[in-house]
Amino acid sequence: MLITGLAGIAEAGSGKNEWAKGIAECGKNTKVVKLVDYDDGTNSAAGEAPIRIVTLNEKKRKGCWIDVKDLHPTQSAVGMGAVTCKSGKIASWAKAGKLNDKLLEDGRWVPLVRGPGGKFYLTDHHHLSTAVLNADIPPKQKKLYAYLLKDWSQMKEGAFWAKMEQENLTWLKNPDGKEISPSELPKKIADLQDDPLRTLSAWVRTNCGYVKCNPPGVTDEDAEGSCATQFSDVECTRAFFVEFKWAAHHSTVPEVKSTLGDGISCSQQVPLNLECLDRQREKLAQVLLAAMTAAAAPETRAYVGAGAGYNPQPHQGVVPPCQ
Repeated sequence: MLITGLAGIAEAGSGKNEWAKGIAECGKNTKVVKLVDYDDGTNSAAGEAPIRIVTLNEKKRKGCWIDVKDLHPTQSAVGMGAVTCKSGKIASWAKAGKLNDKLLEDGRWVPLVRGPGGKFYLTDHHHLSTAVLNADIPPKQKKLYAYLLKDWSQMKEGAFWAKMEQENLTWLKNPDGKEISPSELPKKIADLQDDPLRTLSAWVRTNCGYVKCNPPGVTDEDAEGSCATQFSDVECTRAFFVEFKWAAHHSTVPEVKSTLGDGISCSQQVPLNLECLDRQREKLAQVLLAAMTAAAAPETRAYVGAGAGYNPQPHQGVVPPCQ
């Protein structure tokens, strides 16, 4: 199987991936970045406010690097199937001496909030962080470039988490969709649970079952082939944690419910249980078409709500390659 074939892909050499000079380790002196307005013309035409973004120059100027073991999750789970494929790619970059350059690219910087006690909370890129942690690379390379969105380190715990919820910077539900308290969140990346529905959601998104907007600043030429370009008549989404919203919908599809009823989640462990993940991949592949069909059903629009990238145009899905 494809996932099993990823084992042992890299024997990363030392000295090939030095961290960028001039970028310090994340700590108490890390500064909050400045957000700027970005409007590609569609927002103003629709009467919407510009998007607030952090430029790559600002990330490099105020950003930092952080060891993945020092990151604190703001969600309870990831799709370990999707993570494993990313881990294989990261290992191949490391083997080729390209890991540092790849992690310096704009879309791979991770956003942080500094909370009580100076802890750094990860507000996005949980899959990337978990992939780096589980990649077959030396421990000293298991780091990421990051930028600080907010400094709420002076807040009390209760006020901090209330603010995190208010700003949509945390997802307080477990893989079963039940509400959890902040104290029930994993304390570290290694403790994140596996949610197979989250992997299925990523597959549906990749196949344009729902449509996420192209990142700000991406040109039409660069975005050729993206779902937002292919389905320009669909209202794309930039909503926070939208993949979890769609994962919840997939759980209502009868074929998906019966398949997941057997319990196909795979624990995060070192080394990864690739046999379990291969079996999970086979099961999810069997229900991808059903999930894609249900995603386009008229009643789905009401379930996921406005601004979730609903695409009414039904089409078949293809299991994304894991390489």
